[in-house]
This record gives sequence, structure tokens and C-alpha cells, in this order.
Amino acid sequence: MDPERDQIRGQPDSLLAAPPRVINVGLELFAENLASQGAPVVHVRWSPPAGGDARLAGLLAKLRS
Repeated sequence: MDPERDQIRGQPDSLLAAPPRVINVGLELFAENLASQGAPVVHVRWSPPAGGDARLAGLLAKLRS
């Protein structure tokens, strides 16, 4: 038996025993609802590059190359 491996296997149980901690990406309302219920939440403001316009996103990608 490998004690280190057994410890790693036990981690999922300890994760489920702890209260949830959330990183929310995108929809801020989701983070607000979780926070109102007492869950620790970090909200990350994110939107697709170029506002989701595929043509503009392609042009931006070419600039990065």
C-alpha cells in the first residue's frame, strides 16, 4: 500500500464534506444568488472576444500570431 496514494484517494470525500466555494465566470446573477445564500463566491467578468463576432475574433487572433 502507498500512503500517499491513499491520501490522494481520500481527497474527494473531504471536498464533498466542505461547503462549496465558487468561481463564477460570466453571468453575474448566478454569483449574486449564491452569495445571497452565504456561499463564498468570486465573480470573474468575462465575455467572448470581440463580443462574440466570429469575424472580428478571427482578426484579433491574427494580430496575436
